[in-house]
Amino acid sequence: MNTEQFIEALNALSDDTLQAILEGAGLVVFQDKGLTVGRAEDAYVIYELGEEQFESAADLKTHLIASAEGMLQEYYQFNPMSKEFFNRSVNDLIREHGEEKFISMPGKQAELKVFVDNGKVVVEGSDSPRFKYGFHLTLTEKMLPQAVSNKVKNWVQSGSAYDDYISVNVCRFSAME
Repeated sequence: MNTEQFIEALNALSDDTLQAILEGAGLVVFQDKGLTVGRAEDAYVIYELGEEQFESAADLKTHLIASAEGMLQEYYQFNPMSKEFFNRSVNDLIREHGEEKFISMPGKQAELKVFVDNGKVVVEGSDSPRFKYGFHLTLTEKMLPQAVSNKVKNWVQSGSAYDDYISVNVCRFSAME
């Protein structure tokens, strides 16, 4: 979810939903595509009232919109994106760039590697200084194009690509403020 999408989701919240936040509920990011409310101690809470005071739901909404960019940066520093959103984003990038660019196998290195920046899945090429830190699918033997295509689809659909993302970022998500 980027800042624009976050603000759209905030604007879509009803006054009753905002009132629930004023009464102690947490604002929850739902699958990185929307906002809902839940218990303040639940996972994926991006905002809870704390000691702040607001006169009305409209004042709260104004505050949340003004704080959107900073809240999202902090949120994605300590929370992984949802598996559903991650998989959709990776599949979009694979369709855009081609499956073969995301794999390495004997005699071929990956041309693109996957990264996540501020809640967005991106790819970078070998000219990027952080290229070696990205993730891609590694095949241990050479395969025909159709087999490569199936392996890439399985990498994403099985959750292995998401597991790679989590494993690369586990320390960051485990950090305490």
